[in-house]
Amino acid sequence: MKRVLLSLFSILMLALTSCVSTDVYLSPLTMDDSLSVEEKFEALGKERILVDEPDVFFSGQQWLDKLMELTEESEDYILISTFLGSSSELLEPFYELLCQKAESGVDVYLIMDGSSSYDMTESKEYLTPLYFLRDRGVHLLEYSPYTVTHLISPATLMIREHRKLFIFDGKCCAIGGMNLNYISLGAGDMDQRDSMYLFRSGSLCSSFIDEFVSIWNGVSVEKIDRDDFVTSDGGDEAMLPAYLFNQGPGGDDSMAELYSVLINSAKEEILFLPYLPALDENMMASLVRAKERGVKITMLIPIELFRYSGEGIAYILPDIVPLCHEFYLCYIDKGVKPTNLHEKLMVVDGRYSVIGSTNFNYRSMGLSNEIAMVIDSPAFAAMERSHFYDRISEGSILVDEKMAKEMKDDMGSFFIYLFMYYGG
Repeated sequence: MKRVLLSLFSILMLALTSCVSTDVYLSPLTMDDSLSVEEKFEALGKERILVDEPDVFFSGQQWLDKLMELTEESEDYILISTFLGSSSELLEPFYELLCQKAESGVDVYLIMDGSSSYDMTESKEYLTPLYFLRDRGVHLLEYSPYTVTHLISPATLMIREHRKLFIFDGKCCAIGGMNLNYISLGAGDMDQRDSMYLFRSGSLCSSFIDEFVSIWNGVSVEKIDRDDFVTSDGGDEAMLPAYLFNQGPGGDDSMAELYSVLINSAKEEILFLPYLPALDENMMASLVRAKERGVKITMLIPIELFRYSGEGIAYILPDIVPLCHEFYLCYIDKGVKPTNLHEKLMVVDGRYSVIGSTNFNYRSMGLSNEIAMVIDSPAFAAMERSHFYDRISEGSILVDEKMAKEMKDDMGSFFIYLFMYYGG
């Protein structure tokens, strides 16, 4: 019965998502070897900005400690958007602090995706929905909840709010991969391995606020005024050239454009931490072209032996492994460290680093609201490159094509893969 339901789900998703296009991966513009990355982004309408060097957090506990500090210091407003939001014992102090701030007059706005109450991570054993925040003065918006009303238009259920975005008083802001749930922040030593990037830039905060207000007012009956959120003119000196991509309502940004430009422009090396690399034919074709140009492609992904995604990942391994010069797996078993590698990262040619919420898969190319930034800095890329190989050294194994085929035969599931492709 389970496989029948998954099959029906996949057929439905295929019908509903046929409008999502990744043709840009094979477009003349992104494949034009005579154009630089900057020229391609400019042709696609992207403006180059300057950002300060972010503080980077690779530990859930460290980020939670910083969240507590930033929340305590906030005097005007706090804006948060998260894919999965729920409470647990170790997260209770943070949510209590948010409530205290709201009750003291700080405007606290929190967007959580409607899938939060159906969290499929290990946090389900500890999950407490966040609806209680409303009773304490927090403005809580559940984005696209799973309701009968939404079932009338099932296509709307596919678009999820996948971003992880934080803004404090218009002075500092953060993006990355960590949710506000047990598995990301509230599991102590068993927190998943992930990343968050904290910037101190009023101009960057302003861009994030624009997107937050657009999302909120687009789906909430409680409208908010953009002018109520003042940003600071100060902050650390902006030195790093960057491109910001916000894929969501009211904007034209495309994650497919971001990734296609960098992959098709790569000359020497691409490092991937893609989490769930469920790629379509266009995405795979761009990697084939890169490899044929002599680009060294290295990819590291987790395979969770105790969750459905493990069977889906195993199924696609024979397709993904040949695209890479080196392909690594880190095994995650229930209750055994290291915990889930949820990080999203791409480093190209030791110069361009992609950070944010976006997985390198079909779904993130157009079926979810995402935020990502391309930082153009050899020094920042060197730090990320070192971090990438630190991740590989944490118990990963090198996988060849023979092993990939054996894993597919032993545990791969086509139906689970389809579910992961559209819903993962």
